[in-house]
Amino acid sequence: MIAETGFGTGLNFLASWQAFAAHLATRETGTRRLQFTSFEKFPLTRPDLAKALAAWPELSDFSEQLVAQWPLALPGCHRLLFDEGRVTLDLWFGDIKENLPRVPHGQDGLVDAWFLDGFAPAKNPEMWTPELFAALARLARAEAPLATFTCAGFVRRGLIEAGWAMEKVKGYGSKREMLAGTRRDKTPCSGLQRAYPRPAGREGEVLLVGGGIASAMTALSLVRRGRAVTLLCADAAPAGGASGNRQGALYPLLGGEHDTLSRFYAAAFPYARERLVELAARHEVAFELCGVTQLAYDDKSTQKIAKLLTGPFPAELVYAVPAIEMASELGLPTGCAGVAYPRGGWLCPADLTRAALAEAATSGLLTQHYGAEVTHLSQHGDLWVAEGPSGRWQAPNLVVAAGHRLPELIPFAALPLYPVRGQVSHARTNPALSRLKQVLCYDGYLTPGHQGRHCIGASYGRNQTGLDYREEEQASNRERLIACLPEQEWPLGVDLSDREARVGVRSASRDHLPVMGPVAVLESLEQRWRDHDADPQWSLPTWPGLFVLGALGSRGLCSAPLCGELLAAEICGEPLGLDRELLDALHPARYWSRKLLKGKPLGL
Repeated sequence: MIAETGFGTGLNFLASWQAFAAHLATRETGTRRLQFTSFEKFPLTRPDLAKALAAWPELSDFSEQLVAQWPLALPGCHRLLFDEGRVTLDLWFGDIKENLPRVPHGQDGLVDAWFLDGFAPAKNPEMWTPELFAALARLARAEAPLATFTCAGFVRRGLIEAGWAMEKVKGYGSKREMLAGTRRDKTPCSGLQRAYPRPAGREGEVLLVGGGIASAMTALSLVRRGRAVTLLCADAAPAGGASGNRQGALYPLLGGEHDTLSRFYAAAFPYARERLVELAARHEVAFELCGVTQLAYDDKSTQKIAKLLTGPFPAELVYAVPAIEMASELGLPTGCAGVAYPRGGWLCPADLTRAALAEAATSGLLTQHYGAEVTHLSQHGDLWVAEGPSGRWQAPNLVVAAGHRLPELIPFAALPLYPVRGQVSHARTNPALSRLKQVLCYDGYLTPGHQGRHCIGASYGRNQTGLDYREEEQASNRERLIACLPEQEWPLGVDLSDREARVGVRSASRDHLPVMGPVAVLESLEQRWRDHDADPQWSLPTWPGLFVLGALGSRGLCSAPLCGELLAAEICGEPLGLDRELLDALHPARYWSRKLLKGKPLGL
């Protein structure tokens, strides 16, 4: 991985990508993927970036793609993929001194080469401090090179003191000399997250249990890294479960305090949007990025939206809509104010699931088995074994992404998840509903028309797994729309009398975040935790090669693409494009680790 301390207009990244593309075109062996990480405190706007890069037409094949995916200026890490995943760019927006400690890494470091900021120290003194030099050394792998245009003596001395062997070398262009160096005497990093470990998987194939959006996105990210994947789906076709709905809303779950939940979805949403656009360009996916409107329909929702609007969000992500403007924004009168998510919209989850699997299949590395119910999982030596009525499969790695069946398949993980039944009603369009321009969210949701139908829902049955049609839930879906808009006539025209609906069961967690990562060995964990201070290398024990992805709740369209990407990166031992705090919040063992850290009994 290449890392740099100031992204600017991205010229270093673009030049590296150009060189990497030439490498791929001329050599059949060697590095096949480029990973680039950069930090930027003051990101340019998209128009300014496009204007600056127009001066470099020789890079236009690459710069146009960068401009197209350029993220909004939200603090944190933004993962961008190019060239079908061969090129990964992690952009960390915000103060580098705050972001460097948030970069997840192992004890051997992470960075193979450092590019340092191109500005002279006098122009950017905050980028040239002993603390920064030490952080660069901590993240660097042994013998990692470093280069900078500056030759300032205090920079050279500071880098040497931090563990770099530095020398002056010939410069470029008008620069007579520059500094270059190598990380020497690398010692294992300390201060790692021992209660939230993220070990890599084993070499070799991956068994993937599940056939929904989580499995599909994970499979795609794995095969793009050259891993063979065998997918086992209990249904006759993909997206037979909760991922099989006709339409689902795509928008982020944000909060005014921008807490862990909000920060995760702010990162997941743009990534999901880009994967949707990418896959829809090559496969048949019904979608419309028409925007999403959230109504302030009562006191509670009004207070919630008012708090949301105090958050650090640009108008391109979410903005207030006064009641007087809502009808023109939405296409239908509501009498309510609210907020709009202009980059959101709706998509067909089943189409996206099929598209991701079809794209993964083009690699030749994906084997798919349908009607392959898994009833038992076990470990035999260095292999994980999945068994069921129709067969037996084994591989060094196992990912369980089986929705609400997750706790049933790996009971030894003691994951405190629960199933949620949901019935989505399909309403025939009519002259009023046909005017709906955006997804409408209230105490439920209503989508714009698709193939003559609108989706309205969904019911919420916690700890229920039945898939039967229920008339009372059909009626409730309609009644909630009417109750939220009591002064409007058009909701009364919603007709569900033909009993069209779809029922699915999703998995949820009590903190509303997915579970993604390795499975902890909980046996005798409390005793081992009490003894852990005697071993400085101790970390929470995990089952080698066993990983889970689940509890996506009602936000799977937003969270699954990024979670699948991060899980694949973890299995392959690659950099993880999310900060450590958010990764800890997604860890499957977080419920137990929090208790251990607070000195509480696990109560298993």
